[in-house]
Parts: sequence; structure tokens; C-alpha cells
Amino acid sequence: MCALAAGLTTLGENVRMVALGPWSAIARRGVVSALVGAITLSSGALPASGAALPPILLVHGFESSPATFATMAARLARDGRTVFAIALPGQDNIVNAGAIRAFVATHHLRQVDIVAHSMGGLSSRWFIKFLRGSVNVRHYVSLGTPQYGLWLACLAPPDDGGQMCPIGAFLDRLNAGDDTPGATRYASIFSTGDGIVPPSSARLAGGACLVLDNGVTHVALLADARVYRQVVDALKGGCPPAFS
Repeated sequence: MCALAAGLTTLGENVRMVALGPWSAIARRGVVSALVGAITLSSGALPASGAALPPILLVHGFESSPATFATMAARLARDGRTVFAIALPGQDNIVNAGAIRAFVATHHLRQVDIVAHSMGGLSSRWFIKFLRGSVNVRHYVSLGTPQYGLWLACLAPPDDGGQMCPIGAFLDRLNAGDDTPGATRYASIFSTGDGIVPPSSARLAGGACLVLDNGVTHVALLADARVYRQVVDALKGGCPPAFS
């Protein structure tokens, strides 16, 4: 169990911070102030067409917090997007998916994009597949998500990382049939240098855009400038090229 705890803690980006939120920020001034709830960032800018783009939900990973998305959230806000970084309640993906649904309902969001890191990508896919209702999830972008599991997780309780077990009931149901259902455009970005999630586990089989990078660690996927450009491309509906 010691090895398990060490491994899953690493999966949690070694982040043991109290979830900060909400943050209200004016990215153009570089001002960030801590409030209460989810992280919220918006530059107030509109795309060139003048039509407002939907907000982006940033979903953190195992034992992590919205703070891990600080760099990406600031970049997205600078580029004109409204961003919500959600503080998930725990390590149970089904409960977390319910929290995403509650957040969307509370904020009356009818259309969203989702960018998720690590295990947060599983919570987000459960929300999309089973709980989204009439909410239009335009784009789903995962960063280093173990879409088909991690064997180490088989030693953990189901509600504390064990749902990532490749032969568990959770992933069996999540990946049954089409693993990229609906009209959502899916992109999975992962790296040979991740160190936690192997590329073979991070792939989606149902027609998703698959982006295999090299040399980017599990944590660095959140802040690497080239990965950020890939995220932006995916949010525009493209399939961004990998880099070596």
C-alpha cells in the first residue's frame, strides 16, 4: 500500500493545496484575486466574429485542485475565453461527474468546452456520456488522462483512485460501446515522457483526435506552451500536430 500511495500521489501532481476559488481575474492586467467557489477567469474579449464562445470548464486530476490550471487558465483568459476551473469534491469519478453537472446547472450553462487533466478526464467523460442531459459539450480535450486505466490503481479503493483500474466496473461501463459518444469533438493529448500514464492507456478508440507528444511530463502538460497551442487548436475543432 505504501507503493500505491506514492504512485497515486504522483498522479495527483504532488499537489496538496486547498482548492483556491473562485479567482476573478482580468487577464489583460495580470490581476488575480482569491474569492470563494470555482476559479473563474475572463478577459471580457470576444472572438473576431463578435459571437461569444462558450465557457471552458477546466477539470483537475487525482487529489489535485483548480490551482494546477492557473497557467493555462490565465492564457485562455488572455486569449478571450471565459474559464471555470472546478474544484471536484473527491476521488470518485461518478460523484465528480455529478458535481460537474451541478456546476453547469447552477451557472445555467447550455454549451461548454471541457479541458481535463489526468483523472479529471474520466470524470468529464462520465458527465458527457451519462449526465450532461441537454447541455451541448462542443469540445472535450484531455491531457494525460488514463482513458483505459492504470494497473496500479487496481490496489486502491474504488472511491479513492481505484476506478482507474483497467478491469474495473467503472471503466468497463465508461468505455463500453462508443468511447466518444455524441456530437462532441474529442481530443486526447498525451506524451511518451508522461512518466505516469502510458500512451497506450491515454488513447480513445472512437474517432478522437490523438496527439502523441514527446518529453512532456504528466505535470508539464498543464503549462507547456506547445501543448497549450495544441489545446487551443483542438478547441477550434482541429486536430493539432504533435511535437517531438
